[in-house]
Amino acid sequence: MNTLNTERVSIVDAFENLMDIEFVSFDTETTGLSPIAAKLVELSGVKFRLGDDHFETFSQLINPECDIPYEATAVHGITQEMVANCPTYVEVVPQFFDWINNSQAVLVAHNAPFDVGFLRVAFAKLKLETPPHYVVDTLTLTRQLLTDAPNHQLGTIVQFLELEEGGYHRALADSHHVRNILRKITKMNDSLKGWKDLCELYSILKLDEELDLLPPVPAFVQESIDLINAALERDGAIAFRYNSLGRERKVKPQALIQNRGIYYLTAYCFHFAAERTFRLDRMSNLRHHE
Repeated sequence: MNTLNTERVSIVDAFENLMDIEFVSFDTETTGLSPIAAKLVELSGVKFRLGDDHFETFSQLINPECDIPYEATAVHGITQEMVANCPTYVEVVPQFFDWINNSQAVLVAHNAPFDVGFLRVAFAKLKLETPPHYVVDTLTLTRQLLTDAPNHQLGTIVQFLELEEGGYHRALADSHHVRNILRKITKMNDSLKGWKDLCELYSILKLDEELDLLPPVPAFVQESIDLINAALERDGAIAFRYNSLGRERKVKPQALIQNRGIYYLTAYCFHFAAERTFRLDRMSNLRHHE
């Protein structure tokens, strides 16, 4: 994350005073931990400014179109029945950004790379350009500024700062917690006045950019990327072998996704008649399939 610090400072003229920024704290609930394999089941946000008690909210359960594992329900309490008649991410993610309705709004999340990963994957699958919002990570911020805290989990920080607790592990409740954390931290620290101050704490990332300097893409992976992109452009199918074993897979590509330097293909698998996800570096003998 540190490598992009100077780029974040470059917009300081637009955000000299944090009080001038419209923030949107947000949170996601999901079926699992991987943004590639897991699905969104809830997306919520709270729109606010630091010097104003007024806020607006967005909250929507999402039908993941798959089973919600028991382990995930045990964390957030969202069941299959709760999402059965809800819209999918195809509707909800664009609605969320329509609700934000401000290209200069700054998003805020606790452990932001997790939530950002799911939004990036959603936009890739939707074949839409990811909005270029900046994102403040309150996990990084609290690690830098609250060194005496027992740990920096969301609930611990809420208690450490003596904030109103309420519920946890539902997207809207956690979005309110994130808002309260940012408000309290900026009040406690006179040094946090402008955008540059947040940048110097390495707490800023961008929704439409990778966080880390990525290694070069291997030639065989790049060849796969080119072939898949060609299939996506012509709405065609491809065939390949996976993990160098077993039968040939025949799929119709839906989206090509990069996450933490690894490329993935989400595609409709003709054999299983369902969506499947594949790592490009485990695919071989790729060819166009008619």
